[in-house]
Amino acid sequence: MGLRQLLSESKLLVHFLVCCFGIASWVDINGVWVELPLLVTTLPEGWTLPSYIIIISQVANIGPITFAVLVYCYKDAKLENPVSALIIVIGMASCMLLAFFWKETTVVAGEPHSTALLALNLVLALVDCTSSLAFLAFMASLKPHYLPTFFIGEGLSGLIPGLTALGQGAGSISCANGSHVSSNFTNGTWYNETVASSYPVFGTPRFSVQVFFFILFGLMVLSLMSFILLNYLPYCKSERVAKYVLEINTVNEESRKNAYTACNPIYESDKFKGETSQQSVTTKTPNKVISPRRPSVSSLPKQSSLILITSFLLSVQSYTSIPYGLDTYHLVAIITNIANPVACFFSLALPVTGTIAISILSFSGTGFGIYLIVVAAMSPHPPLYDVEAGGAIVITSWAMASFLLTYAKVSIAGRLRQGGRQPLIWYGAFTQTGALIGAIAAFLVVNIFKLLQDAPYC
Repeated sequence: MGLRQLLSESKLLVHFLVCCFGIASWVDINGVWVELPLLVTTLPEGWTLPSYIIIISQVANIGPITFAVLVYCYKDAKLENPVSALIIVIGMASCMLLAFFWKETTVVAGEPHSTALLALNLVLALVDCTSSLAFLAFMASLKPHYLPTFFIGEGLSGLIPGLTALGQGAGSISCANGSHVSSNFTNGTWYNETVASSYPVFGTPRFSVQVFFFILFGLMVLSLMSFILLNYLPYCKSERVAKYVLEINTVNEESRKNAYTACNPIYESDKFKGETSQQSVTTKTPNKVISPRRPSVSSLPKQSSLILITSFLLSVQSYTSIPYGLDTYHLVAIITNIANPVACFFSLALPVTGTIAISILSFSGTGFGIYLIVVAAMSPHPPLYDVEAGGAIVITSWAMASFLLTYAKVSIAGRLRQGGRQPLIWYGAFTQTGALIGAIAAFLVVNIFKLLQDAPYC
């Protein structure tokens, strides 16, 4: 299906609202991460703050677990609607509170800690992790055409805060030349000598951290308004799919086993084998019929592994880029945020559904990812670190890895969307599982075993 045909069978305004809704998925927690270069210069934890955030964020996985259990226990209840609204409202409130209290500290175990920021980060991580399941379950109520658009919005949830922080000047670093006095002990005597060196200088932001969190609050308000319109505006409600019908024959036990919830909302349901009666779903396309079939979830382990690789790569990003210079470091941060929504747009214009094609995307993206992991492992002296081509190769590898892995991830989601609501919920669960494993693996490698070495900024 081409882009023109897709737009002719859907509504542009609904695409826009779905995209704005998708932004709420991770925009607030991504905002905290991109603002870290400014936060660490003020807060008592310094550059150990990210490790605290990573540990606290793992607790947040209780959110999607709880949602999955509730969906299993209350199969007939559409919990995704109230839960999605609650996620956005809590995110809004947390961003507003962060704007006023992000630098508040209290003494814990005799040392000052950023309790307000860490507590609110836990809340944000809790709702954002749950959005991986709730938002996708809500998207199952819309036509399949809108799922790639949702992922575009999810990609923008990283790109918009990143570009905002870039405009703010967060993390801008330059190298200055200077000198310092070094003391050396030789032949029983101390000698002082002046040594010339370069040292990093952090730029002054163009606007404050408080203003940045107000911007995140505004984005969450936009997402909430979009979600309300998608639910209640008649123009948007016409794009919702018919309620699925579970067909059960109470007489024939074999037919009961074959009963299945119709998974394609725009078609009528065909007659099941062994059934003596037929039930159907009346829809906008009355002349088209298909036989219901069970959705395949065999792609879910692959989806989980893709997220694992992506999560691990993001955790070691600085080790792959800083050895090649500050320009490479900044370009990698920008390009990875751009590649994500671009890949989602490609999946909208050029959808990929075949197993072979998705496998090619997955293996290709994994290949670039493996190269980046090798580069990180060899830091601070990775291949070609002292030549200009080395930085270009790393930037290209990051762009391709982000693009291909995202393309494969969204393609898998589109394929599972054919199975309706339940496979999308499992998709979200496996997504969070992969992210959790990747984050834990990176934390062990970087913080516990200290297998990676930092390269100097200058």
